[in-house]
Order: sequence, then structure tokens, then C-alpha cells
Amino acid sequence: MNKIITILGLFYSVMFFSQESLKVEYEIVTQSKINWNGFENMKDSYKEEIKRQIKQNDEIPVKYTLIYEKGDSFFYKNLREKSSSLSQEIEYFRIKDKKGYFRLNDFIDEEFYAYYPMDNVSLEYTDETQVIENYTCKLALYKIGDNSTKVWYTEEIPISAGPYNYYGTPGLILKVESKNQLSYATSVSKNFDKKEMKKMDPKLKIYQGEELKKKNAEARENMLNHSKQKADKMMDVIRNK
Repeated sequence: MNKIITILGLFYSVMFFSQESLKVEYEIVTQSKINWNGFENMKDSYKEEIKRQIKQNDEIPVKYTLIYEKGDSFFYKNLREKSSSLSQEIEYFRIKDKKGYFRLNDFIDEEFYAYYPMDNVSLEYTDETQVIENYTCKLALYKIGDNSTKVWYTEEIPISAGPYNYYGTPGLILKVESKNQLSYATSVSKNFDKKEMKKMDPKLKIYQGEELKKKNAEARENMLNHSKQKADKMMDVIRNK
């Protein structure tokens, strides 16, 4: 009898989530890496203070949201989590008939989309399970080249979606464990404002492959020069005080 109830429960769960849109809230903790490129000559005292602030910020989980609707998905950083006008937007888009995903590349002064076809991804399934937010999840190893990441997905919500670029499992991904980051779902709901499902901006260009590599390098250089100009102005103000 218990087995019948369990099977029926799973059946209705599958029917419920496959027919409806849903919203998943995640909290993400990241261990940041500092790139001193262009700022190697900064005073050690300044570097130590920057390290202290970054470490302090890393200890605070950041809220992200995944919106899923009819095979499309939109994953983004909660706007309330933006700490300053220089905070970069984090947005990932998936379109039902596309194998890969689109990511908004926000370089402060310039925005464009990057498309990643995800041709080099493989999944290795295991029998290990874990209960997350009352859902029984299974562990899979998500491999991109030599990098392997643990993803926990639930077949009780049979949609191919998850945080960032993690998807492709036979169920919603509720937890991701990588070398420098932990992502975990804190709520799953079908009750939300459908206006939250943002579409890609048709005015922004899309780059991929070698063209994307060149565009990223160009945009990073422009952003670095912009940051160095601001840093120089800030140092002039400090010296003149």
C-alpha cells in the first residue's frame, strides 16, 4: 500500500510540474579569487583590506532566482543583492529548442550575450541520494572537460533546469557543489508573477566561439582601463587631502 501511495504521489508530482511554470530560489556561497592584473603595485595595506572585505562578503549567501516556463528558463541574481552601481548583472537564459545557453556579459559600459553550445558536457549518474527541501535528490557528476561538479537533482520535478549552466538531468537541480562555490535551493513554488520571466533583449548582439573570445578580451581591456582611471582619480583625491 505504501508503495502504491509513493508511486501515485510521484505521478501527480510529475504531472503537476511538467504542466506548470515554477520559480526556484537559491542561495549561493562563493570563494572569490582575486586578480591583481593592473594593480600589482598597489600598497600591501590596501590589498589586505580588499582581501578582508572580499572574505567577509564571501561568507554571506547571495540570493538568486530561477524562473522556468514551458521549457525556457531565466536565472538571475536578485536585484536587491546589487551592492553598488558597478555591480554586474548576472543573467542566464535557456531557450527550449536550443541545446546550449545564453549568458549576459555585463562589462559595466557594454553588454552583449554569449552563447555556449555545451557540446563538451557529460553526466555520470550515481545511486547516492539526499533530501533537499523535502525532495529526494540523486547525485550526478557534471563534467566539462577535466572539471567535475556535483549536482543534486530530483525526479519529482521532471524538468531540465538548474542554476547557472547546470541542466540536462532528468529532474530539477536543487544543489550544486563545485570547487569554489555552493548553490542550494531554499524554495520551489509555482505561485509567482509571470512578469518575472524575462526575455532576452533583441537589441543586444550575440557572440560565440572565436568571435566571443575576441569580444570578451576587448571588453575586459576597456573595463580595466575604465577601472584604472577611476582608481587613479580616487588616489589623487586621497593624496590631495
